[in-house]
Amino acid sequence: MLFESLAYTDERRVKLIGHQLQEVAKSWWLTTKRALEHRGIDIIWKGQLNIEEYVAKFSSLLRFSPHVSGNEEAAADQFINGLNPDIFTLVNTGRPNTFSDAVNRAKGAEAGLIRQRGASYSVQSQRKP
Repeated sequence: MLFESLAYTDERRVKLIGHQLQEVAKSWWLTTKRALEHRGIDIIWKGQLNIEEYVAKFSSLLRFSPHVSGNEEAAADQFINGLNPDIFTLVNTGRPNTFSDAVNRAKGAEAGLIRQRGASYSVQSQRKP
């Protein structure tokens, strides 16, 4: 076996396998995406989680990525990259270094967008007779 012949540590083994799995998953997705598009099927992501739901889902999935869960900066990066575009733009400014800072900024950004959209809606609705 490759690991025994190269005398890899457990940590190095996990990193190597993780990298290999990422490549396999990426290849699978690209092939599947092309096949679906070729058949005229649009690929969309249904539903949009609010920040609380996203944090809960993200946190539950961290256990499958020990290399991310054990690294505050990596967890923050992965969390930020999964945000919807409006919130991503607001949170990514000044790029938080910790997961908790990223979560707090995302919650603040979401609250601000909700207030802003609510104000826009109420102003527009007042203009109608």
